Amino acid sequence: MENQGTLKWRFDVSTFRLIGRDLITDRITALFELVKNSYDANAQTVNVTFKNVAAGENGAVITIEDDGFGMSFEDIRDKWMVIGTSSKRKEPYTPEPFSRKCVGEKGIGRFAVDKLGDKVTIITKKAGEKEWLNVDIDWTAYYNSQNGEGITLFTDIENQYKFTPCEDSNASGTKLIVTGVREVWTKIDIQRFVTEVSKIVSPYANLNFPFQVKVKASSYDIDVVATRNQNDVDIATVSFSLGYDNESETQDAVHFDDRSSTIVVNPVPLKSFGGIKMKVFYFDEAARRKYRKEFPNNEIDGIKIYRDGIITTPFAESKTKDDEKRDVLGIDKRVWENIFDRVSSREIIGIVEITMKDNPKIIDATNRQDFVDNEEYRELKRFIITQLDAIENYKKFARIQKKKKSQDTLDATGEIIQDFITSVETITKEKPELKKSFEPVIQQAKKTDRAVKNVIRERKEAEEEFSRKENIYMSIMSLQEYAIHITHAVRTTLNKIRDRVEYFKNFFPNPDEDDLFLEYAGEMYDEFMILNRVIDYMLSYSQSNLHPEDINLSLTLTEVLAGYSDLLQSSGITLETSLPKRLELKNTNRQFFRDILQNLMDNSIKAVKDSDPKIIKCTAYAEDDDLVILVSDTGNGIPKEKREWVFGLYNTTTEDQGGAGIGLYVVKTRVESLKGTVSVEDSEFGDVGTTVKIVLPFKK
Repeated sequence: MENQGTLKWRFDVSTFRLIGRDLITDRITALFELVKNSYDANAQTVNVTFKNVAAGENGAVITIEDDGFGMSFEDIRDKWMVIGTSSKRKEPYTPEPFSRKCVGEKGIGRFAVDKLGDKVTIITKKAGEKEWLNVDIDWTAYYNSQNGEGITLFTDIENQYKFTPCEDSNASGTKLIVTGVREVWTKIDIQRFVTEVSKIVSPYANLNFPFQVKVKASSYDIDVVATRNQNDVDIATVSFSLGYDNESETQDAVHFDDRSSTIVVNPVPLKSFGGIKMKVFYFDEAARRKYRKEFPNNEIDGIKIYRDGIITTPFAESKTKDDEKRDVLGIDKRVWENIFDRVSSREIIGIVEITMKDNPKIIDATNRQDFVDNEEYRELKRFIITQLDAIENYKKFARIQKKKKSQDTLDATGEIIQDFITSVETITKEKPELKKSFEPVIQQAKKTDRAVKNVIRERKEAEEEFSRKENIYMSIMSLQEYAIHITHAVRTTLNKIRDRVEYFKNFFPNPDEDDLFLEYAGEMYDEFMILNRVIDYMLSYSQSNLHPEDINLSLTLTEVLAGYSDLLQSSGITLETSLPKRLELKNTNRQFFRDILQNLMDNSIKAVKDSDPKIIKCTAYAEDDDLVILVSDTGNGIPKEKREWVFGLYNTTTEDQGGAGIGLYVVKTRVESLKGTVSVEDSEFGDVGTTVKIVLPFKK
């Protein structure tokens, strides 16, 4: 044996399973990959045919046939049958006049056929050629070869081909005939494929040449063209559309404007993932009923992402069971945070359009089940979720308005009835001879008046019960959040102390290290102070369900701020306060105020860590029937497009400083439980920092 030489990689025969059925785990995804290949071949029509696929039928066949430009023998030999090779990377656009942006570039989508059946026959031809090329691939040959002795290489398996005559030399296209279909396709399965494949092209894509998919299944009398409704905006309750501008490096974003009660679009700086286009349609209950009636075959099913006009596979799925659905963007995971105001995927239709050119870091995962998890993709998901905050604030506003309108209608009805009774009684007093005739009318009116009053009373009781249950729900959620927050805080503090205690244990005494021992002692003292505050926080929280009481606001706020004096002094932070001398709140929850201010102070302290100057300002004052509290700082600020987003659970702009994204969510839930509002405003300090404004009604 020689002492040196070279080695080459070789692929065992089982490799094809890794890039076939084991990689692409969903049959719908597999079909999508093949239909997308037809799109890249400039096809205008794709026929997907299911034959004998029902239970109890024999000889099942699935055929995918297109009228694209087809493949030559050299294309099959040097491209289609070379793993990982994609000419689309070198030629990203299809031939003119179509000039479509190619969507397949990894060079493995062709192995999706292995997910569908044991054998595939490829029949293909380019225009001008006189014969059809037929290639037979028998996947069972790859399986059977694994049972022999020794190593069988993937590249050693031979696949047969032949040429057959063609009557029309101008014809072109590709036909895949899949046999040995391993799974039964039910009617629901095929209908699901029809629903999903109808979304393959963005409804807003500007295609010079149309692309349609026809689906046939004789077993279930299915013969349809998969088309998608494009009139969502006509039925939607509210909608918005976003764009971007590379020259000015801006991206449109939305927020709900409280003053105008509308969703407003504003430009923000481009994000790391690049510019995107986005359309979102929100449907309230009435709009959803109308949509289902007009489009019974189309679902309201959340946000889909399209790259260069074609859907990205992670979003091309539909599951009848909720627990089987993949919530890739995390939209439905947020619903449990606030079931009253969060939007779910069943309330919105959204189109996010990305491009290979402007969003190169948003990369399809090889298994087509998601995108590659990188910072750009994570920020894209955060951005999309942030836009939904505007709809959620609108949803909350609409709920309050509907409630108010309903109440006003009942009150007005009661007043009208009372006016009617008074008017009739006045007439009968002036003309007693009419009293007998009007008496039945008066009695009926009084009966109706009592009924209306009962409805008003019952409605009020129902609202109070709903509010009570809502507050219980919020309290339960807050308990979970606080448990996470406190556990993290205690563990972090104890770990810091442990490291320094271990150093003392191993090296004390040592006069040469006295300066370091002194420094560590000071740090441990600071950490113990933090831990002590966390423990106080835990103890005080255990009493947060005490009965409401009258509190002196100034005294309560001063007590909370006093607990930060040591930390503020050691951090070089200046605290400015402007608090009312005498302001007493009746029948409220003292601990809620402590929770709100402590979380705002914690956020501001983190925000000003690297600022100069370091200032935190707390202001409280009465304005008409409201109490206004402002907490401002000179920190790094919160971008406009994230002013609503930061109040979501786990959303934080200070992650690198230990922010867990819990504090502002706690503030929001506490403020809302006190029937108030909280918002991020333009900073009191001008171009730097943040101002959080809380408005609480004196009359709750």
